[in-house]
Amino acid sequence: MRGPMQLHVKARATRLNPDRLFGQVAHRLAVAIITGGSPAGSLLPNEDDLKGEISVSRTAYREAVKFLSGKGLVEARPKSGTRVAPREAWNLLDPDVLAWHFEADPNEKFIRDLFELRLFVEPSAARLAAQRRSEADLRLIETAFRGMVENPPYAEPTVRADLAFHEAIFAATRNPPLQCLAPAVSATIQWSLFLKAPDDRFFFTASLIDHERVFDAIVQRDGDLAAARMSGLVIDSLNSTLGLLAARTEANASKIA
Repeated sequence: MRGPMQLHVKARATRLNPDRLFGQVAHRLAVAIITGGSPAGSLLPNEDDLKGEISVSRTAYREAVKFLSGKGLVEARPKSGTRVAPREAWNLLDPDVLAWHFEADPNEKFIRDLFELRLFVEPSAARLAAQRRSEADLRLIETAFRGMVENPPYAEPTVRADLAFHEAIFAATRNPPLQCLAPAVSATIQWSLFLKAPDDRFFFTASLIDHERVFDAIVQRDGDLAAARMSGLVIDSLNSTLGLLAARTEANASKIA
């Protein structure tokens, strides 16, 4: 089975440009931190340490460290240099931090934690969307759903449409603080979609049905029904994601054996 970063990479939620030198340096350092290669409290590898793996300049290195510091991954300590920050200091909901976690091959607990967040947040968003949505909101949600229906399973336009569906629901809540959680939800959705191959039509068809049921409840302005159906959608997505993750882990283990 193909790994998650080999599918629809352009749709990944990250603002970091991998084509820029500083982006390559930040990516290399971040993945090392998240995987434990650079543990909490350890000195961050300097530009000389990285030169055996990637091309790096002092300017790009400093820019990358500043970038990672803004996301809580590193911290500068007086007289002791720049060190890896403890995990509790990381901005785990930042889209780039999430993307790095996914690239580092997240474990089952991390996946469950993110879906637990979705289960707390998205049903409430669906309830508010059903109660507060405008006709313009409905058109956006419906257009996104049609994009999922009319494009091939897991193709890049389909992924974009899926994300747009959930983002339009958050927008319809009219609640800016709640909308701030939408990027974390989108990143989780993307990663679970990356696990699925284009021929996984069973999961795709089931997901379409779940999305349509949520949309119908929002059309009816039935907040409780929208929340219940969104809960079902998230739970179904968690179960399919865990199943695919287990299959991928088993396939990788058999290759090593």
